[in-house]
Amino acid sequence: MAACSTRFDPQPSTRHLSKRAVAGLAIGTLLLSGWLIIWATSESNTITPVGIVIHHSSVIPGSPIAERLPFNLTGWDEFHSKRGFGAFYWGHIYHIGYHYMIFPDGRVRQGRPELCVGAHAKGFNSYLGIVLIGDFSTKDNRKRVKAPLEPTAEQMHSLTILCQHLRDRYNIPVSRIVRHSDIGRTECPGDRFPYIEFLRQIH
Repeated sequence: MAACSTRFDPQPSTRHLSKRAVAGLAIGTLLLSGWLIIWATSESNTITPVGIVIHHSSVIPGSPIAERLPFNLTGWDEFHSKRGFGAFYWGHIYHIGYHYMIFPDGRVRQGRPELCVGAHAKGFNSYLGIVLIGDFSTKDNRKRVKAPLEPTAEQMHSLTILCQHLRDRYNIPVSRIVRHSDIGRTECPGDRFPYIEFLRQIH
């Protein structure tokens, strides 16, 4: 009687598959790899907000003294893109480093999602960054030629409402609502920002 032999191939083979099936497997592998990269990158750029940092926009470095700041999201997106502030988060690159921007008329615009890491305060980018458009530093903007010297009433109203909303959503204590100057070597948001009165309103 002839010995019975069974051939065992330890490596999976695609020789019995059609070209279309092989191509489908390759595409599926690429899609899976791409999804894993998206997930890993997005996960590393995800935060749980623990505080709020308030900024003023000041001026664009290197710009002429009379040149006004961008007053729309497109301009700010381009400016922060050139500075390398981009963060990849679930299929999109967000260039604006702040989570929210408040314009002089009180309009609030989102720069990046709340759970996306910020690019606004070194060492504190797990805090939500809110910027008010204007230059509230007497030293830097004494003659008001660069930008508004003081926050408008509309800006302060919007800031108060927004911070109260974010406090409730993420259980942020008032002690963690800070100015940029409280955590970094800067005058931001300037000596004309009414911080004490703002904290009273928040309470």
